[in-house]
Amino acid sequence: MIRPPGKPLEPIFFLRARTHNSRLSDVRECYGKLAGTVAQRRMYMGILDELLGGGQRQKEYRDFVNRYEQGAPSEGYSDQEVLKRYGDVSHAVPADQYARAAQEALAKLSPEERAAFVKMLQERAAARGVALPRQVAPEPKDLGKVLTDLHGKPGQLRDILGGGDAQPQAQAQAQASNPIIDMLASPQAKAVLAGIAAMLVKRVMSSR
Repeated sequence: MIRPPGKPLEPIFFLRARTHNSRLSDVRECYGKLAGTVAQRRMYMGILDELLGGGQRQKEYRDFVNRYEQGAPSEGYSDQEVLKRYGDVSHAVPADQYARAAQEALAKLSPEERAAFVKMLQERAAARGVALPRQVAPEPKDLGKVLTDLHGKPGQLRDILGGGDAQPQAQAQAQASNPIIDMLASPQAKAVLAGIAAMLVKRVMSSR
């Protein structure tokens, strides 16, 4: 390694640390500028820092990803855990990253499971007065775009896929943090949200 005259050679440890920190900054800048409010930005940046920086939070999410990849997509975790992991990371990423994760999660379902998911999605969206495209193809790319559009309004997709009946928005908000009603409408809904969360976490951690 050639060094300029009069300038001490920087130890390789510090060079690596500086490069690592630069990469973390790049990832945080990419993902952390999305939320609309200061409070949201701080919350999402905190989550991303923990996913990127190691520690207990990263171990928990790595374990969640492993369970998703090693077993059936709808098994290995409770509805409550899926909703929590999904809620932590789903709004901390750009729309194109979310769409890609949704497509990957949907691709893990069989054609029959995707068809059942589309039927459930259409019925529950109609019960809540949410307009979907007239024709929703049960293909990962097209269906992933529909989910991404629904996800654009915070809480909307979770409300549609939740296990309760349609209810007034105020009541839904009041119950949002109640673990007793944190249930999903079907195994396919659970598999899709778990897959989106797992794919997002995997992509963020691979950016280190």
